[in-house]
Amino acid sequence: MATAMVHRGPDDEGIYVDLDSNFSMAARRLSIIDLSGGHQPVENEDRSVAAVLNGEIYNHASLRERLRRRGHSFASHTDTEVLVHLYEDYGESLVHALEGMYAFAIWDRRERRLTLARDRFGEKPLFYAELSDRLVFASELTALRAGLPSQPELDPAALAAFFVLGYLPGERTIFQGVRQLPPATSLRWSSSSPRVELRSYWSMPSRPTRRPETAPELADEGATLLRQAVRSRLVADVPVGVFLSGGLDSTLVAAIAADEVSGNLKTFTVGYDTGEVSEAAQARATAERLGFDHQDVTLFSTDVAERLTRLIGSLDQPNADPALVALHTVAESARREVTVAVGGEGADELFGGYPRYRWMERAAQLERHIPASLSRSGARLLRRLPHDRVARLGDVLEPASLAERNLDWATAKRRVLCNALLGPRLHGRLTQSYALDDVIAVLSANGQDDPASAAMALDQSRYLPDDVLAKADRATMLVSLEMRTPYLSRELAEFSAAIPASVLLAHGGKSVLREIARGMPAISGASRTKRAFRVPMAQWLRGPLAPALEDHVIGGSLTSEEWFDRRALRRTVDAHMQGAADHSALLWPVVVGGLWLDKLRES
Repeated sequence: MATAMVHRGPDDEGIYVDLDSNFSMAARRLSIIDLSGGHQPVENEDRSVAAVLNGEIYNHASLRERLRRRGHSFASHTDTEVLVHLYEDYGESLVHALEGMYAFAIWDRRERRLTLARDRFGEKPLFYAELSDRLVFASELTALRAGLPSQPELDPAALAAFFVLGYLPGERTIFQGVRQLPPATSLRWSSSSPRVELRSYWSMPSRPTRRPETAPELADEGATLLRQAVRSRLVADVPVGVFLSGGLDSTLVAAIAADEVSGNLKTFTVGYDTGEVSEAAQARATAERLGFDHQDVTLFSTDVAERLTRLIGSLDQPNADPALVALHTVAESARREVTVAVGGEGADELFGGYPRYRWMERAAQLERHIPASLSRSGARLLRRLPHDRVARLGDVLEPASLAERNLDWATAKRRVLCNALLGPRLHGRLTQSYALDDVIAVLSANGQDDPASAAMALDQSRYLPDDVLAKADRATMLVSLEMRTPYLSRELAEFSAAIPASVLLAHGGKSVLREIARGMPAISGASRTKRAFRVPMAQWLRGPLAPALEDHVIGGSLTSEEWFDRRALRRTVDAHMQGAADHSALLWPVVVGGLWLDKLRES
């Protein structure tokens, strides 16, 4: 199991065994804190408690001092050692003291009890399978499968959800009988009571409907919290850099980081030799303006097919976020110079960055004032017009539930478009859609009052951990690079939740972050356009990835196993190749799913 994820920790390996309880656990280590003394697993003085940790505990230094005052002694400076001593004092409640990104396992030898936990937003993954005679857990599904007595079968409902969403939502994984531990959740299992018990230990506060402060009044507090978060994520005994897209989120992080580190800050971005979405020029301009030691890497079209095939084949479960290949490319290049990179993930979900949130509010307002019959007629008329922006107004006018509207807007309507492509093994599974049912359940559980707040809470529960952070973790850890996210500091997240959506969404969204930028002279004139590591999907699918469409999609396991209908898929691919339509948003998850499935069948 440890060998299956050597990329997550190429520097060291440790194995713990309790023969009396038939329990064992292993850790692969990427050395970042206490390079010489941070071997895992870590045990307490009498060896009654052992722990392994994936990730970083950012407040471990202050916790260490507090524990020393309570009489604990330490044999190393590693953050993992804090866990065993916190457990001695607080048991499973230790999670409330932690600030960090982590998945950890603690074995209590006396009680023969296992505690697993995952960080508040799900920056680090953790999977488990509950069998009749054992519990198996791991940071990646590839490692977990290596510890199972037999290979698990694919879950058709989860596979159908993947083709709609482009990722696997919630606790469900691509394999039957295998679960993902939710963010901000701990798991208990013991030899005396061999069944899984889950406990949620934190959740985002409900967003208020009113608050007197405006964005400028909130900016000072937000700036202080963001600076504290960035500072904590720069602590390392190895070189640290910043992923820079040139937009607001990463520019804020980079500018603060430059104030906190000695010497020139290393920043990295990725560009392309085709299409119109490359942001290398904007990132370079920002870096030059701020005096960073900047490096950009170009992902050439001639390399895309080989890189994507290799990357998708290395994933433990498929992820069709197009930015995955871009992030992996820049991470691979950055790894030659740094071991840790800081990014801007989470800012959009916490501070209202997606235009979809504002359009949700507008659609709700129209529904309150326009009869449904008139809205449907207007929507049909607008969709016939050739202009994309006008056609989008048709989507706004179309009556729909909040769940349906959010799902279809976020996925380019794949829930509807995929139906025509499905083969016998998936046909009908999108009609009773697990993806839609999950969205409805999450929206109901969060209970936010307005559409924008509800959509943000949904993204924080699903899209952020299951897509954005999963993509970031796999893209970077596959090249043994650790990525850290200041915007997901607990204090900063709870600060954002105390701000009404109307304030966050003002002036194009992320109004508080924009005010913070205005208060920083070095970046007050820098780009404030939303940017991310986007990719030229349409051009790649018509060019370097065309053979992959033929070999792995139309001619591969996806159709031969009857997940998709070969003839229907052929018609869609041909229409895209001939330029009759742009089906890139529909075909990208199909390509990724086909590549991943073929690799799975080869293993």
